[in-house]
Amino acid sequence: MSKEDEIFKNVFSYIGDNLTEKLTVEEIAKHVYLSPTYLQSVFKENYGVPLAEYVRRQKLQKARELLYNTQKRISDIAYDCGFEHESSFIRSFKREFGMTPGEARRRALQEQCSLRTDRNGFCDRTTHDT
Repeated sequence: MSKEDEIFKNVFSYIGDNLTEKLTVEEIAKHVYLSPTYLQSVFKENYGVPLAEYVRRQKLQKARELLYNTQKRISDIAYDCGFEHESSFIRSFKREFGMTPGEARRRALQEQCSLRTDRNGFCDRTTHDT
């Protein structure tokens, strides 16, 4: 494994382990003993996206997973994914996925219900994770 591969492995691991935190490029760079400017440069060169954008997308992917697989409140999911304010979470989510978190959750539940109904034709939510 090259030195650069090792750096990125550590970066991805650190991000994954700290999605609930307000991660900054400076913190990530400090963790891998690089300057923020250099880390941003090599990250964008290798992955085609700025590091801060990658972190934001990872947080939103985690949030979408929680929306689909738990019954947590949207405000709690926002906090759990490192967003300080629910409103900024909702804006970011809508920009990324084209719908609000509430709309995404409703759509996911409708899709689950269309696949799973009880004998009376009602949505069987007993198998939905809590």
